Amino acid sequence: MGNEPMRRFDINMDSLIISSPAVIFLCKSTKNWPLELITENIRQFGYRVEDFTSGRIQYLDIIHPNDLEKVSSEIARCLKDGCAELAQEYRILTASGEIRWVEVKLGIRRDENGSVSHYQGVLCDATQRKTAEESMQKTLEKKNELENIIKSSPVFVFLCNPEEYWPVEFVSENIITLGYTPEDFTSGKVRFEDLIHPEDRERIRSEVARFSREGYKDCT
Repeated sequence: MGNEPMRRFDINMDSLIISSPAVIFLCKSTKNWPLELITENIRQFGYRVEDFTSGRIQYLDIIHPNDLEKVSSEIARCLKDGCAELAQEYRILTASGEIRWVEVKLGIRRDENGSVSHYQGVLCDATQRKTAEESMQKTLEKKNELENIIKSSPVFVFLCNPEEYWPVEFVSENIITLGYTPEDFTSGKVRFEDLIHPEDRERIRSEVARFSREGYKDCT
């Protein structure tokens, strides 16, 4: 009876760990980092605790081969500098061979002689964040590439409101070749119609109005 509250606490703690995204592990600092402890929620990557505690799989076995050198060198540098902990990001392989990005907070344990004996870590899946970051990076690269093309192009790109004098919301950077800056237009200092020769303005207005009435999406 007296042990019942403690038993319930253990059950609740186990449930909390299993439902948590953070995997906790403790491994020796010897070759391949043999694991002494790893939490049950390692199953989110397709592994069982027994895979590691039996020695069948060791921690370094799940790190992506292309990241092993980086992980090892970062830890070596940390040990050389006398750090007590280290934050890392790298890829691991799930039991099915899928690649996942993880964030790892690694603590360095030392024995009474000051020698490193264990690494204790908290590992979280960072795949979704890394995928979003990579997607954003690709988008920025495409944007920069497009901007470079536009800057070197003789074609000017602009977006203006269908109001009087056609106030400009956007104009490409290469407008500087005409002696203007994009800010001249977006600030309202210069409007698109100001670029058109006075003798041509009425004709251009009429042509654009006619194309709009007839449902054209663009006109030349």
